[in-house]
Amino acid sequence: MNAYELLAPLGMAAYAALTVAFLTGLLKFKFRVKWINMKWHLWAAAVAMILASLHFAVVIYVNL
Repeated sequence: MNAYELLAPLGMAAYAALTVAFLTGLLKFKFRVKWINMKWHLWAAAVAMILASLHFAVVIYVNL
């Protein structure tokens, strides 16, 4: 597997994690949903940042 084949899966995973982080934050803070745990929001945000950073690194590596 070469680095170019990682671009799409990493991008989609980062976007999905960002969406989960956004939705958990929206549900927690805007709509005051009690069963949403703050840890879920923080973990989703951390995973989104890690995946987005990996995606960025692969994009830079492939385009050099």
